[in-house]
Amino acid sequence: MRAAPAYTALAVGFVAWACATPEKQLESGRRYLSITYTDTTVESFSRTDRAVTGVLIWQGGDSIRFRIRTLPEALVSGVDLTVHPASNRGEGLHTTRVGMPKGTLPVMATSVAFLEQLLRRARVVGGDSVSVPVMALGRQATLSVLTVIANGSDSVVLVTPDGNLATGFHLAVDPQGRILGGGIPASATKILSVDASP
Repeated sequence: MRAAPAYTALAVGFVAWACATPEKQLESGRRYLSITYTDTTVESFSRTDRAVTGVLIWQGGDSIRFRIRTLPEALVSGVDLTVHPASNRGEGLHTTRVGMPKGTLPVMATSVAFLEQLLRRARVVGGDSVSVPVMALGRQATLSVLTVIANGSDSVVLVTPDGNLATGFHLAVDPQGRILGGGIPASATKILSVDASP
């Protein structure tokens, strides 16, 4: 019984040490465009050993700042979201923290930052076809499953449980698993890297 305070002090000390250790920067300022018909979304994000942070800006609309809180083995503990309403709405910022069910990864529209975290998780699990539980973030979060299907070493397809390839994400990737571009055939959506060489 006397040892309990010592364990508590040790646990508190470990948490304080973990919080004090600076995050290690892994990538910085990658930029993408997602285009569906006449709607364009601009995305920029950076990655550390503890989080992926970035912003999604809808043309003429709201913007969302996000922080994906990452864990070992490419898992995610949750996502912090701050909505910056379009100026014509005259509303203030709205911040929310979304927790992830164990083993579930978040996805948000066509955000490359979220999709790449999903690809990282599939690599950790291993295999040519890996199903990952996902939570689609939005006004009402919904749970589903996306299956990551490898198509050679330089491309993957992400499909929903119905297996329809036309509505799946078709993505070109580099050897590190970073998305170079892609799209969704059914909606004519295109994902373009702003930083990629022509």
